[in-house]
Parts: sequence; structure tokens; C-alpha cells
Amino acid sequence: MQKGFTLIELMIVVAIIGILAAIAIPAYQDYITRGQVSEAVSLGGGLKSPLAEYGADKNAWPTLLVGPTAPAATSQLNATLTGKYSTVTNTVGGTYPTGTVTVQMTTGKASSATANTLTYTTQNGGSSWACGNTTVDGVTGTGTTIESKYLPNACKP
Repeated sequence: MQKGFTLIELMIVVAIIGILAAIAIPAYQDYITRGQVSEAVSLGGGLKSPLAEYGADKNAWPTLLVGPTAPAATSQLNATLTGKYSTVTNTVGGTYPTGTVTVQMTTGKASSATANTLTYTTQNGGSSWACGNTTVDGVTGTGTTIESKYLPNACKP
């Protein structure tokens, strides 16, 4: 009497593991990409309050956003602009009270040549910001090109 598994039983186990891997690997890659995009959301979201405060005080957007350790001139604002996977552009688009903050994905799956931009948009001086292409308090965001499956729920249209 022999003990152990037959070749057919082992092949069935290998086939099951292969099927599970074929499903799990793409799902895991999407999960990793969503994590990378969340860095861009954090970088852009961190600018909302300082920009709203600056705009309310000066009735204009800063001319330039500079890194946190660089000295800022009177029309500039210190901010964290670079992460591991994304970078905030160093200017605010638009004329106060309308403005747009743009974050570019620089590495990772969401940094493709055509779909790598996340925007925060305001039309009321920073009182409310629309992340991505959503509508918040009558403000509709535009310009986000990252696939919606990688965006957090707050930024999905």
C-alpha cells in the first residue's frame, strides 16, 4: 500500500493555485496603485487650508509655492510639494477666487503619459474644493485624468 498524493491530485492543486494567483495579482496591483494615488490626494489636500487662508488675507493666490525649507517671499507660500510618487505643481492656476491645484503622478502605474493628473478646484476662494472631477458645493472639478478606479471615493465623479 502506497501513501502520498497522486500526480493528478498534485496537478489539480497547482491549477487551483494558478487560478487564484491570476485573480489576486491584478487586484493587488490596483490596490498598490490606489495607495500611490492617495499620496497625491494627501499632498493636494494639505494645501487647501493654507491656500484658503492666504487667499482670504491677500485677496489673491500666491505666485509660487516653495518647498517647506526654502525661504518664501511675500507673495509665496511654503508647502510640501514632492512625495515618493507625485509632485504638486508650484503655482495655483486661475485668478482669485477661482483656483486649481494640480498634482502630477511621477512614478507608479498611475503615472502614464496620458492619465497622470489630479486636480483640486475652487470657485469660492477655497471655502470648498472639488477633488478630481466631482461637484462639491456647486464647485465642479475638471482636469483630473487619473482613472477613476484608482481615485478615492471623495474624488470619483
